[in-house]
Amino acid sequence: MVPYKATIVVCTYKGNQAHLKEATRSYLNQTDCDVQLIISTVDSDESLNTLRDFDVEFVTQKTPSIYGQLNNATKYIKNEWWCYMSGNDVALPNKLKDEINLCKKENKKICYSAYNVVDEELNFIRKLEFLNSYSFEINLEGNFVADTSLIHKSISDTYLPFSMEFDNLGYWDFWLRIGKEHADWFVYNPNPTWNYRVNKDSRHIKRTKDESWALREFQDRKKMLERFGPLRGKYAKPYRAPEEI
Repeated sequence: MVPYKATIVVCTYKGNQAHLKEATRSYLNQTDCDVQLIISTVDSDESLNTLRDFDVEFVTQKTPSIYGQLNNATKYIKNEWWCYMSGNDVALPNKLKDEINLCKKENKKICYSAYNVVDEELNFIRKLEFLNSYSFEINLEGNFVADTSLIHKSISDTYLPFSMEFDNLGYWDFWLRIGKEHADWFVYNPNPTWNYRVNKDSRHIKRTKDESWALREFQDRKKMLERFGPLRGKYAKPYRAPEEI
């Protein structure tokens, strides 16, 4: 009998299909864990054919929307623990096992881990590490809890759906809504549990070159953060272009 059970949700749309296969294998082949893998995509997306022979569950909708696809998929989570993962990244074999164990050991409900930044071929670039103790005040100045963090289903049952009001900020808003009331639910794992693949087609790489997007995102962040009280750090000041900082 497999000692662990968890759900992974992957949102994909017009992604790199070779990377998607590689990601899917890493999610299905977790150590000592029975994984329910939900692929949330758009009607007629290529992934429906690419992963047709994999042990996955498809959830589809008519139009692409990262948080719309997430909200759609999370309705079908069957297990006590779950996390989101990208169709581009690769999980290390013990991701789910290690994070579940840590949550149980420390009596926590969310585990955010360090991770490795890698290139397109999964060659190591650097390790990203974060605060070893969750702080709501510091979370207001910037988000350090990865979207891929392990979550107990009781939390998502209470705090979902993700907000779709501010484009790419749904997870940050989600962590803040939880952290404001239950900062003690978070635990940090200093050992990397997944590889964050960076390539020239990455969405965040393209966006950093778009000054109009940078300004729009800054304004969205300020509006979102104002819900939680006085603005802090750079968000309490006028916008400065990236090259000015």
